[in-house]
Amino acid sequence: MPAHENKQRIHAFFEALGRGNRQALHELCCEDLDWTVPQGAALHAGTHSGAGHVFELMLSSVGDAFVMGSQRINFDLIVAEGEVVMAEASVHAKGTNGRDYNNVYVFVFEFEDGKIRKLREHVDTRYASEFFV
Repeated sequence: MPAHENKQRIHAFFEALGRGNRQALHELCCEDLDWTVPQGAALHAGTHSGAGHVFELMLSSVGDAFVMGSQRINFDLIVAEGEVVMAEASVHAKGTNGRDYNNVYVFVFEFEDGKIRKLREHVDTRYASEFFV
C-alpha cells in the first residue's frame, strides 16, 4: 500500500479507538495483531496478541482511566516509508481521577496486506505511572 494510505489508516485507527468502534478497528487490523507497550508502563506492559484481546485492553484502559469523550490526540509528526508508519502524538484527556492527562507518545505501526499487523507504543512511562496512581 502507498505510504499516504497507511497514514490515513493511522488516523482512522485512532478515530475508531476514540469512538469505541470495534468493527472499524477489526477492519483496520490483522486478526493476529501484536501490541507492545513499554516494560515500565503502568498498564499492560509487554506484548499482547490477537486483535480482539488487544482491543479489549485498549478500550477498557481508556474507559477506566479517562472521562468518556474527553480524549484528544494531536499528531505532531507522521512519517511513513513502505509498510511502516511512525507517529509522534500528544494525548490529552480528563482523568476519572479529576486530573488532566497530557502525555507524548510515539507509535510505530507495521502493515501487512493493507492492515495494521504490529503496533509498538513508546510513552513517558514515569508520567503515566504517576498519573494512574
